[in-house]
Amino acid sequence: MLKNNNKDRLKLVSFAMFALVALNTQQVQARTWQEIQQSGVLKVGLTEDYAPMSFRTQSGKLVGFAVDMTSALAKSLHLKVQYVKTTWPSLSQDLADDKFDLAAGGVTRTKKRAEQFLLSDSVAKNGKIILSNCHNKKPLSILTDIDKPSVKVIVNPGGTNQAYVNKHIKHADIILTKNNFANLQGIRDRSADAMITDLIEGHYYQVHEKGVFCVSSKKVLAGTSSVKVYMMKKDNNHLLKKVNNWLHGSEASTLAQRWGIAQ
Repeated sequence: MLKNNNKDRLKLVSFAMFALVALNTQQVQARTWQEIQQSGVLKVGLTEDYAPMSFRTQSGKLVGFAVDMTSALAKSLHLKVQYVKTTWPSLSQDLADDKFDLAAGGVTRTKKRAEQFLLSDSVAKNGKIILSNCHNKKPLSILTDIDKPSVKVIVNPGGTNQAYVNKHIKHADIILTKNNFANLQGIRDRSADAMITDLIEGHYYQVHEKGVFCVSSKKVLAGTSSVKVYMMKKDNNHLLKKVNNWLHGSEASTLAQRWGIAQ
């Protein structure tokens, strides 16, 4: 009898553990368009570390192309916008957990993201480039220049830049940092030689910190042409349709021109 009781207890414990795991692995359902309307708020996830998309000024104000775009988008939908800070490593999971309705601020269209989420039409055209300090005398214009043991390549985790470095850089000294700010600082103080980043970001820093940052690659790295998009959950088709309609309007085009972004 005691053995049978122990078996019963074991079955109950196993069932409880299975139920708990199943509960934790369920994807949280996205807020419906009706629920978003009723709340009066569009929640937008931003990393806040990627100029010119989303970043903070010295006074702490959140600014950027993505900020202006999503603010205008929300206004067109008669909603207020609420920004939710996320990180590149946690962005997809945060969206899956319904911490925000829409991920913005430099999200690249990838096959994996397209399988997991709804992706909008193009927000910005892009590609990967090599960014270095203008005073660095090493040749750093092509991939083979930087993939050497004598070159320090700096990268932050969780995004397409790290994915590119992991795939293509096999011999350089790779410095893994905590975020994109640390990448840029490494180039400023020349503790690193180069970073792989988006043309959008490289162009921004080359213009705004002249003589410090230089886009050292002559063109976009082969096979990296891409587009930036907004990312939503699979069950949010109504929101996707409204986002795409707005992206093809004149307001989005005007904001892109103001920020020097190609759509």
